[in-house]
Amino acid sequence: MKELTFQLNLKEVSVNITDKQGEEKTYTLRELTSQQRAKFLNGLGSRVKYTKSGKTKGLNNHEGLQESLLEKCLYDEDGQLIKKDALKEWPAGMLSELFEAAQELSGMVDNKEDDEDEEEEEKNG
Repeated sequence: MKELTFQLNLKEVSVNITDKQGEEKTYTLRELTSQQRAKFLNGLGSRVKYTKSGKTKGLNNHEGLQESLLEKCLYDEDGQLIKKDALKEWPAGMLSELFEAAQELSGMVDNKEDDEDEEEEEKNG
């Protein structure tokens, strides 16, 4: 097994957003702590759809899903978290990209399939 090396600093990514007045602002997307991530994931339980046999079938309620994650990890220039109500007014495409980035930062994306696809592509040239 290889040696593991970590830092206790949370990972961050700068996010530049131009507001409706044309002013560019820099926000910070920050990795969640373990406790924050657990709370978010626990909140997903009520959204999950199940088959009659008890297997998961997807989500039955998407409303506010992206905002519920981003309100825990997206900070404005003053270091304040962006409120869910404000996020609801932002463009859907932008929220989707921020949501995906937030998931990746906090280790909620399984890149195993992506890695396997890349390995397959390399083999097939």
